[in-house]
Amino acid sequence: MSEVSEKKVLDAKLVNALIKSTQDVLGTMANTTVSVKDVRPQASYVAGGDISALIGITGEGGEGMVALSFPIKLANLIVSRLIGTNAETISAEDRSDGIGELVNMISGNTKTSLSAETHSNYRLSLPSIILGSGHEISASPKNCPYLCIVFETEDQTFSLQVSFKFTN
Repeated sequence: MSEVSEKKVLDAKLVNALIKSTQDVLGTMANTTVSVKDVRPQASYVAGGDISALIGITGEGGEGMVALSFPIKLANLIVSRLIGTNAETISAEDRSDGIGELVNMISGNTKTSLSAETHSNYRLSLPSIILGSGHEISASPKNCPYLCIVFETEDQTFSLQVSFKFTN
């Protein structure tokens, strides 16, 4: 594969690290088992739920973003498990904080794996929360592929979308 075409795809190590981090974080922190339902390339970010948490990753080896999107009902369930309360009593603030913390933990675990694999240092931005059905995010590096990983749990789906441009 040529150097040009290699930069147009996401590295399998990055994708596998994101999948493993998502499964590990939700399994450990929210006592929730998740499985991968689909992995598909996309031209740009497409909202996959009612609430998304977005975090940027920058470093010597590249730049990108990770977006974690949930339908409200599933977000309430996951956050209730995360903080040990009832899903029906989750406030909007707790839901936003919880989903932001999940993307932070998933990205942090992925950053650690990515840094070890590439021997490069990476930094994470603070998470941003976007609310609303059908919301849009335009935040990825130019000419950079997107990948959507759809997970399933509790007979519902949520997505993790990643866009990352390696610079070396």
